[in-house]
Amino acid sequence: MLKIYIPNASKQPLGGGFTFVRNLVKGSIAKFNVVNNWVNCDIVLIAGVTITDRKEIEDAKRAGKKIVLRVDNMPKDSRNRGTAFSRMRDFGKLADWIVFQSEWAKDYVGWWLREKVESKCMFFGNNVSVVKKDEGVLCGNSVIYNGVDTDYFFSDEEHSKRLNNYLVVQYNRDENKRIQEAFYHFGTISRGNPEAKLNVVGKFSPDLVGYNFDFFNNENILYHGIIEDPKAMGEIMRQNKYFYFPSFADASSNVCAEAVACGLEILLVNDCGGTKEVIAKHSNGIYSIQDMADDYLSIFNKLTK
Repeated sequence: MLKIYIPNASKQPLGGGFTFVRNLVKGSIAKFNVVNNWVNCDIVLIAGVTITDRKEIEDAKRAGKKIVLRVDNMPKDSRNRGTAFSRMRDFGKLADWIVFQSEWAKDYVGWWLREKVESKCMFFGNNVSVVKKDEGVLCGNSVIYNGVDTDYFFSDEEHSKRLNNYLVVQYNRDENKRIQEAFYHFGTISRGNPEAKLNVVGKFSPDLVGYNFDFFNNENILYHGIIEDPKAMGEIMRQNKYFYFPSFADASSNVCAEAVACGLEILLVNDCGGTKEVIAKHSNGIYSIQDMADDYLSIFNKLTK
């Protein structure tokens, strides 16, 4: 059985890359083994450029290991001491295969990796140019969406009756999440429907009172804080009918896919990003973590033939 190493130089428990690793490891049972070092592996899978040590990847490449790079979105230099972009480019040059989390991510981030990937340049949903490179410098690339752990995220018969319940989730204060739009929309809903309730999950602070939503003192707004346990998160989701996801330029949201799997209707979807792709992917049958592991296994097999 193939041995896959997923480096992780960070101890942070939350975030898209960490959810991906947890789900891939669980979904990979009986498909491939995930090992704890690159020396004994067949393939190194970079789950996220900002949680991976550059020297470790360079050493693995020199030793002849195959490198698969997972690309979610453009990493932010401001959150990574100015090294995020250079790390992505360096890992892209070392990669034997690049996996993008959505077609939007391939068109947007792929342009910056154009030495290895033939990619269109996307700008707010419009193709403005096409970059073509010598076939000799291209490496393999695929689009593989994030899978959903259906042990925790699934629909039930009761949640569809909760027409007055809304949910919003935010684990960081990235302005691209556009959380104010969700609060504004709920404000308009609650004025006409006093029974409406908004469940809020994530990291927030009292300064949200400044937006005049009286965040902590409104009986119709229920604050749950950060929820790390996926079982508990699934239970919270099924208490709602609607899920706000106004995020701008989000490549492939785990929480949005999980909300779809729980049967929620997604509101305030932004045209810029991969969110509409994610909704479509899971709306016609949930794409599970086992399905995702199968797609990764297909790439691993190609690289080790």
